[in-house]
Amino acid sequence: MSNALSAQGTLIARQVLGSGAFTTIGELRDITAPPLTRNPIEMTNHNEDEEIFVVGIRRKGELQFQIGFSPSAEATHGTASGLLKAWVDGSRDVWRITYPDATQWLFSGFVVN
Repeated sequence: MSNALSAQGTLIARQVLGSGAFTTIGELRDITAPPLTRNPIEMTNHNEDEEIFVVGIRRKGELQFQIGFSPSAEATHGTASGLLKAWVDGSRDVWRITYPDATQWLFSGFVVN
């Protein structure tokens, strides 16, 4: 039996940096959380018989999600304050993923697509 949680009910919210309030994105469909990776860095010198590696810096990938776009959902999708405005402005915002068990993941990012 797995201890994994169903993703049903996961919420994504965006906070414009400095605004203090989060706005939950409406009409969410598929969600792919950002992958977390570290690159191995080879440190082998010429006198070694085997390769030696150290762990590289932490890297975070992209949060990806699909929405059922609704032009009337101005606060979350539109050009006045929603995702379209974030894309036009290139703003770096705070994002929050809230999982069904109420745990949260906070990080900063911007809308690219």
